[in-house]
Amino acid sequence: MKYPNGYFNQKLCRKDTCGATFTPKAPSQLYCSEACRGRNSYYMRNYGITDCDLVSMKVAQDHKCFICGSEGFLIGKNNHTEMLAVDHCHATGLVRKLLCHNCNRALGLMKDNPENLRKAAHYIEAHR
Repeated sequence: MKYPNGYFNQKLCRKDTCGATFTPKAPSQLYCSEACRGRNSYYMRNYGITDCDLVSMKVAQDHKCFICGSEGFLIGKNNHTEMLAVDHCHATGLVRKLLCHNCNRALGLMKDNPENLRKAAHYIEAHR
């Protein structure tokens, strides 16, 4: 609950091994520090992969998009730190590969449908 003067109630750090009490700067702040939060807690929360998993995927793909081979790019100005996006199957939730944001977006816009992608490829080839 927010106090009238703009401060928030103290809470326990969410990291299992920490247990420290801290005063958050916002209600959404769940960890007492960046060290407890982890650099890529987003990936663990959304895809179930650790920092080590992400690094291994980058090394296996030579830090390049699996589809187009580009190095990717940073998207927006909101603390994004990764050049490549973690692609996953929306039906199963399983992580597939790392893609540049454009390739990842293209698959999503085509609804991950191989037939739509084949039709798009034939269309482009026929209209060069």
